[in-house]
Amino acid sequence: MYKILSILSVLIIISTVPIVSAEVIRGESTVPDWVKNTAGWWASEQIPDSAFLQGIQYLIKEGIMIIEIPTEIDSEAMEEVPGWVKNTAGWWAEDKIHDITFVSGIEYLIGKGIIVVEQEVEVEEPVEEVVEIKDFYMEINGGNCSYCVNWAYVGDEYKFQIETYDEQHGKYIDGVEITAKIISKGGELRYHFGEVTTDDGIYKNGIIIPSMDWYAGNILSVTGEYYGVEKTIEKEFEVFRNQGSALRSYGAGAGDCALVGPVDVNPSAADENQPHGVAFSSSGETMFVIGSQRDKVLEYELDAAYCIATLSTPIKYELTGDGGIGTPTGIAFDPSGTKMFITDKNQDDVFQFDLNVPWKVSSASYSATFTVTNQEKVPTGIVFDSSGTKMFIVGSDGSNKSEVNVYELTEPYIITSASHIAVYTMSITSTAPQGMAFDLSGTKMFIADSGTESIREYALNVPYITSSNSTGDNNTPSLSITGINGDVRDIWFDASGTKLFVLSRGSSPQEVTVYELTVPFLLSSAKIVS
Repeated sequence: MYKILSILSVLIIISTVPIVSAEVIRGESTVPDWVKNTAGWWASEQIPDSAFLQGIQYLIKEGIMIIEIPTEIDSEAMEEVPGWVKNTAGWWAEDKIHDITFVSGIEYLIGKGIIVVEQEVEVEEPVEEVVEIKDFYMEINGGNCSYCVNWAYVGDEYKFQIETYDEQHGKYIDGVEITAKIISKGGELRYHFGEVTTDDGIYKNGIIIPSMDWYAGNILSVTGEYYGVEKTIEKEFEVFRNQGSALRSYGAGAGDCALVGPVDVNPSAADENQPHGVAFSSSGETMFVIGSQRDKVLEYELDAAYCIATLSTPIKYELTGDGGIGTPTGIAFDPSGTKMFITDKNQDDVFQFDLNVPWKVSSASYSATFTVTNQEKVPTGIVFDSSGTKMFIVGSDGSNKSEVNVYELTEPYIITSASHIAVYTMSITSTAPQGMAFDLSGTKMFIADSGTESIREYALNVPYITSSNSTGDNNTPSLSITGINGDVRDIWFDASGTKLFVLSRGSSPQEVTVYELTVPFLLSSAKIVS
């Protein structure tokens, strides 16, 4: 007599269990040889119970052995396998008995509870109820959008947000197919955003208002479709003239105190005798100069906005970065004054610094580097668009080519998110483009060129898109600056566009010269202040 060491667990579908018949095993040829071998080895105690039971489990699972599962198990269940069952298994392995006799032995073990067969009732998979979509809701520029307004300026960005809900004031739903376009009140198509699908129930986008053609009333028209239900909603917004967020980049307008003759930025001859870049804070009350002799940023406090007549002793910030900065050329800030950007013409890099205190270089710390060496080997100036999502690098490429390379930033003013998207190659004979600037609308680009001692004015049909230049180098208006102390390095406009500050680094002194423009951002109306 033998104790069984394992419990057989097989799954039998009750609804398909047939009554034991003469064909309890469907033909000897269907029984694998290894099963019969296993039965023989088990009978001769060459293998444990578990190995034998695996063979029985296989026959039952594959439907080769058809077993009727008793509804009740004998209450006087045995714990041992009778000897005759093992004998039966051995005879069956040698083909000395019929399949029915062997199966009877297995049924006996099941009936006595020595072999336990689990029974599992087949459960139909639940059919997901299809809910008929009768309605959904959309909202344009709702209360959850902190940056959304119903107006924009020419040259500035109009932003919008579309939210989709399962019911009014309900939960967000995904997968609503959205088609958005901007039309005039007269019905003229201005821009088509194409088809998108909401993600997390929200779709965001924006567009730079390209020209005065969009002036006055406009309509954002949105069509949404969800499970065959379609609806269209419209949102009106106004476009105003060239004003807006670009003011934050340029800072305040300059008053009459800015109308002074050339100002020496290195009166002590110990600050910086090779200045290269100039910038002002948003208030216009701080001027920054960078140069390649001291490798420092000089911070000058002014008495009032753009009052450069009397410069204070500058605060100096020594530039450090990834490998150090040896020949800094251009300087720029974000509108908040908490990020500073420096170009280096020898390292072919842009360096980013974070300022803990806005517009205070003493609080600056190096944070990131972005290389432009594949596009520009001699970067000399840097400018951002008003949104901080485009970065412009001007230089000569080290190969007698004057270029402006454009980079797109997926995160505003985060240079590590930048990727190169375009290059504008100027055909001017000069190989020495230096600083650059844009007007408030982004439809004019200005290049300071030390080779021709001039400032060139480029008209852009689309804001901040250099390839949309409609003038070309041969017809580009320019301002000759041969009357100043030579070797122009950088330029800066105040927010009004009526004051132009030109940094030069002639043999001596190193100066900022002011030009007054009777027509904002029009070089032909500029006159030097002496």
